[in-house]
Amino acid sequence: MSIRTFTIIHPRRGTYIIMHKAFFTSLAILVTLVGNISPVAARADIDMPAKLKLAMAAYQEKGTNAFLPTLFGKQTSPEANSKILQETDILKEVEKGYGRYIGLEMVDAIKISDSTRIIFFIMKYQQGPLYGVITTYKINDRDEKITGFKVHTEMHMIIPVSLLSRYADQ
Repeated sequence: MSIRTFTIIHPRRGTYIIMHKAFFTSLAILVTLVGNISPVAARADIDMPAKLKLAMAAYQEKGTNAFLPTLFGKQTSPEANSKILQETDILKEVEKGYGRYIGLEMVDAIKISDSTRIIFFIMKYQQGPLYGVITTYKINDRDEKITGFKVHTEMHMIIPVSLLSRYADQ
C-alpha cells in the first residue's frame, strides 16, 4: 500500500501536508491497540507450584530470610547458598523502597517441554509491584523443583513484550 500525500499551500498559514485516508485509518487502529494494552492481567487459572505457595506463605509469615530457602529447599553447594543470600538482599532492598510484601499474582505460565515451565508472576508490595519469573522442572509426576528465580522492579526486564502483546485485546 502506498501512501499518497497532497501538499496544500496556504498564503497566510504556511504549508500543510494531507495524507491519504488509509494512513489515518491505520494510525487510528494503532493508537486504539496501544491505548488498550493493560499492564498484564492476573490469572487465577495458572497451576502454582507447591514450592512457590510455601515460599510465599513463609515470606508473609516469617519475612524475607525465609522466602528463598523455602523456595529452593536445602542447598548443598556454597555457590547456591551464596546466590540465595544475594537474592535475599535484593528483596530486602525492595522492601525498603516498596514497603511490606502483601501478595502474589500469577501472570502466565509457558510449558516449554513436558518437564519444564516458565512462570511469570507479580509480587505485590504496599508501594508497588516486583515482577518475577521462575523456571520449574518436574520428572515422573513428582513435585516441581524451582530451578531458576529472577525478579526486577521494571516489568520489561522480566516479562517479554511478546507475552504482553497477548493482552492487547483484553
